Amino acid sequence: MSLLLTGAIIAGACLLRSEYEKVCLKLKTYVIESDKIPGSFDGIRIAVLSDLHNKKFGVNNEELYRYLKAAHPDYILSAGDLITKTKPEETGDVAQFVGSLTKLCPVYLGNGNHEIKLRQYDVPGLGMTAYDRYVRHLHQFGVTVLADETAVIERDGESICVTGLDLGLEHYAKGTHVPMKKGYMEAKLGQAEASKFHILLGHYPNYFPEYAAWGANLVLAGHMHGGTVRLPGVGGLMSPNFEFFPTYDKGLFTRKGSAMVVSPGLGTHSINVRFGENYPEIPVIVLRKKK
Repeated sequence: MSLLLTGAIIAGACLLRSEYEKVCLKLKTYVIESDKIPGSFDGIRIAVLSDLHNKKFGVNNEELYRYLKAAHPDYILSAGDLITKTKPEETGDVAQFVGSLTKLCPVYLGNGNHEIKLRQYDVPGLGMTAYDRYVRHLHQFGVTVLADETAVIERDGESICVTGLDLGLEHYAKGTHVPMKKGYMEAKLGQAEASKFHILLGHYPNYFPEYAAWGANLVLAGHMHGGTVRLPGVGGLMSPNFEFFPTYDKGLFTRKGSAMVVSPGLGTHSINVRFGENYPEIPVIVLRKKK
């Protein structure tokens, strides 16, 4: 067998494996403990959506809905990039699907770089951007969108905070890490309330040290697509920013009392590959009050 033929067979096998991994949904549970978690929130379940990128699992995303329902969430939170910026005409389908999730529980969305880029597209005849139209649809379904905003979630007289950060597009520069200026988080979001358990929807995980210093007790992030290709014993190979061997590729990370869960996401976009046990995933966060 020639080397060319052998290479073609290996490439074909890898392609088939990638196609399989792209549709093989998984649930992954993480338990987060903190003495700031109120008693009424002890044991609640949060399902995390990230980096769907307009992908559909089954007709009208019925398979994704079934997985989310099976997770028994008390809340659904999004770490961003549910849409793809180059497909603004398809945001209605995504909004309708996300809206259907409000039948399961309250839904809170943060923005990723693709949602933020929708602000660059005007909708002819409507006098609004594609982002404005997308958010209007979401609001019609009862979805809460947090764009540099904080929601206070209450249960039995106790509460936690959820904040969505619209990170400036300059921070997503390809091939380099742009340092976050001192005071950036406070200028965007104000001060974190120190007495509350605070969840930050921060799409880009590379700023975890800054998120933690601001006061986030739990960060929900995505963007990295699990590193695209995962290598045994190494982890993710490359981020969408062309960062090789990213530190925060997927999973749970901790720093000085703060935790961050990085979702490998659900879809793909410019690099249409998932390989190396890099399945589309719904992280399920279980909050536990630390005794």
